Amino acid sequence: MNDKLTNLGGKLVNNLVGASGLGGKLKRLQSLLGDEGPKEGSEPPVQTISFTGDKFGEDPRIKIKVPNSYLGGPAKHIADTKDGGIVFPYTPQIVVQTRANYNNLNPTHSNYTYYAYQNSALDAISIVGTFTAQNPDDAKYMLGAIHALRAVTKMNFGGGRDQGAPPPVCRLSGYGQYQFNNLPVVISSFFYTLNEDVDYISVAATPGQATAVPTRAEFTIECLPAFSRRDQAQFNIDKFINGDLTIDKGML
Repeated sequence: MNDKLTNLGGKLVNNLVGASGLGGKLKRLQSLLGDEGPKEGSEPPVQTISFTGDKFGEDPRIKIKVPNSYLGGPAKHIADTKDGGIVFPYTPQIVVQTRANYNNLNPTHSNYTYYAYQNSALDAISIVGTFTAQNPDDAKYMLGAIHALRAVTKMNFGGGRDQGAPPPVCRLSGYGQYQFNNLPVVISSFFYTLNEDVDYISVAATPGQATAVPTRAEFTIECLPAFSRRDQAQFNIDKFINGDLTIDKGML
């Protein structure tokens, strides 16, 4: 009797999946819940790339390239890894919005609004990613990423080199030539969470300096596109449509 009910329930679920078109989402939910409910502390998906044709010319993972002069102190570990910047160990969530702005024109005694084009814009790119530290090397990498992202949001104020210089221009890369290909960005916002329900690892990022790093932390980064005036003046719609500007200038 129980087997018949189980089979009947399985058929009902399959019918629901077929009728709703939510098969993929329901399967992912089922894999997360399993037989014992949600698994606490489950790992996010690692960045993986499937090759179905031409190979990528360089590392296709999402990466924020930071000038080497900003990879000092705790961030020196990132420079030592030869990654060329901060690589997200897990697939991050990225939100990209492009807009065409129009002014509303409302003539008297008219039924409809007229829209006059004003300009186009690429809004701030939001990146939300997870970093984990399961060993001292991971902890050093996470701490280095935190330190580097703090540094690139600071200007050269007071003493030191290049007094008055603004924060540096970084480069956002990942997923191939027609996604993020050396897109020039400035980091306008960075925040991360130090959760209370995780363990902490003590590491010495620099000799004699111990720092506690969480085994898991979420990073939220906002990047503003930073195209130069010269590159914008050389914009060509035909080259953009053909993808040339995405490859050469990183324009989205």
